[in-house]
Amino acid sequence: MALTTRERIEIREQLVGQGYAWEYVDGWQPKISLYRHAATLTQDGVVISPVGTKVENLPGNPDYVLRKSRLGLLPYPPGDTCECRWCASRNAHAEPVTESGEEYTAEESVICQECGDPVMALTKAGALSRLRVHMKTHQVSE
Repeated sequence: MALTTRERIEIREQLVGQGYAWEYVDGWQPKISLYRHAATLTQDGVVISPVGTKVENLPGNPDYVLRKSRLGLLPYPPGDTCECRWCASRNAHAEPVTESGEEYTAEESVICQECGDPVMALTKAGALSRLRVHMKTHQVSE
């Protein structure tokens, strides 16, 4: 199935929000390995596959990777420095500190240069992705 330009742009923006490189849509690998950042549970709450499990030999096409990233499967292992929503919520009990000594907040924000509104997301990459979408609203209203 061929992607239209609009679908390609939407998938690219969503993948960038999940931490993937901007070029992933253009140069994806046929097979990849992903790591679980969210445990897989049964309906009874029993853990089937714990956090950190490596799942190998998965399709690498952008549409599939985007769907899996929404379920907590990402191309890098989880850890204390990971900023995905699952790791951030697991690490929320600790009070992480940045290198400058400032407290880290779970929400990152970027200020729109045109209207001054803050655009917020869980990660800096997500905030930048949302800012790009926000900037399109300025183009429509002109």
